[in-house]
Amino acid sequence: MEVSTQISEQQELANLSQIIKTWRDLNKETSVLKEQVREKTKRMKALEEMILRIMKKHNLGALDLKESGGRILYRRSSSKMGLTPKNLQGLLSTHLKSEEAATTAMKFISDNRTATVRESILYEN
Repeated sequence: MEVSTQISEQQELANLSQIIKTWRDLNKETSVLKEQVREKTKRMKALEEMILRIMKKHNLGALDLKESGGRILYRRSSSKMGLTPKNLQGLLSTHLKSEEAATTAMKFISDNRTATVRESILYEN
């Protein structure tokens, strides 16, 4: 049994350099592919902004694409600013000039949170 164990360990050590070389090659290849994805994402973002600008300018809610049979939809969504301690403190100090106003503080905070508008397009089959 000891001889077969030694052989497999020797084979493992002999293969180690090849395994490391393959791993290194894959690591380099992955880095190149990640960079290509980053570049394509930047280009896609720029094109998306152009499409959004044109769709907004011409008041287009949807575009039918003849070649693919799909559609591009203009979507607009809004979300309120997060309630971080800094934001909450600012809103409370603005609203609570005295402790008696504490009962209406939560309603005030909810109503006065800054809304962020997001615009995007969606490809629909």
